[in-house]
Amino acid sequence: MLAAALLSAAIATMPADAAPRKKNTRALAALPPASAPTDRFLACDVRVRDYLREGGAVIRVTKIEVDDARLQLNIHHEYGEAGKSSRKYLRGDTEEEMRKNLRGILDEFAAAAKAAAAGHAWYVIAARKVMPELREGSGDATSPWTAIVLADFEGKCRPITFYQTVDRNKLEPELSKKLDE
Repeated sequence: MLAAALLSAAIATMPADAAPRKKNTRALAALPPASAPTDRFLACDVRVRDYLREGGAVIRVTKIEVDDARLQLNIHHEYGEAGKSSRKYLRGDTEEEMRKNLRGILDEFAAAAKAAAAGHAWYVIAARKVMPELREGSGDATSPWTAIVLADFEGKCRPITFYQTVDRNKLEPELSKKLDE
């Protein structure tokens, strides 16, 4: 009889213990999922680090000025001015195709300027040997350094412009020192 009483007491307490567990799991399920910590390079996290594997420096772009007449950009970073980008050329067989291409270029430029203003653009000085875009066909290969401007817009990392060569002698001393780190 004692065994039957203990068994019924155990069964009676089981639903009471199970109810709070269900409520706790429901409460946990209602919480928003824990998001991964935001990387300081946002969507460009992997590309920036890949370019820096052989040395170099990454500098935040502070401003991008758009020259819509010449279809080029003037890049400013924390240490001064990086310079003008190469000019974009209009493509298309008809005027309408060229206008469509022009609108696309201007939209891309506006997005780049907006990304820079928001702190979502980076000037990356990297070793020439890690930049597959620039290894072949570069005009002046005397400098071991080259650069790329990357921007995160709408969660995607986009290359904005390339610099074929970076003359270390023209860099600010503090920035030149960063290349050695």
